[in-house]
Amino acid sequence: MRLLIADDHDLVLDAVRSLLEHELPDAKITIMRDGDVVRTALQNGDRYDLALLDLRMPGITGVQDVKELIAMFSDQPIAILSGVAGQMEVTALLESGARGFIPKTMPGDGLVAAVRLILAGQVFSPTQTDKSQGADGSSLTPREREVLFCLQRGESNKQIARLLDIQETTVKLHLRSLALKLEARNRTEVVVKAIQSGLIA
Repeated sequence: MRLLIADDHDLVLDAVRSLLEHELPDAKITIMRDGDVVRTALQNGDRYDLALLDLRMPGITGVQDVKELIAMFSDQPIAILSGVAGQMEVTALLESGARGFIPKTMPGDGLVAAVRLILAGQVFSPTQTDKSQGADGSSLTPREREVLFCLQRGESNKQIARLLDIQETTVKLHLRSLALKLEARNRTEVVVKAIQSGLIA
């Protein structure tokens, strides 16, 4: 798996790279600090399973530049990792083909879950969980909350079953219930929606 992170802030680069290297040990991560360097690399045929780009850095001054990159390199999945953007900008980016918009303010677990969601072929938006906002802690059973916390830590069904001393089939039933309550399509999306709904931190 090849990932590209492009940002002109070293603290962001280091933090995101360290987080993804820890959570996605099979990933080979390339970092760049300039949009023109990104453009040249793509023009030269470099391709990544996902390119995470800052919305504003040298060589990329905003939405229009990113839209042009997406149009020029339609075979390259691109998502935005940015700290500042209005809802209109987010919508314009997603409508132009961006695979997601990940706020830099998102907690580490949420960022990793968002990246996994995009790598799985889905589109991530910080507003995509609006429908799940009705879910709150009281709507989950104590066991569902325990399973949810295990999911957040990246535990497999077998590991969850062993930790909670229940059958693996029971774990799957709890996962199905969580997915229904949070209107999620898979375990990664369950974690993303739970984080954005405030069910877990």
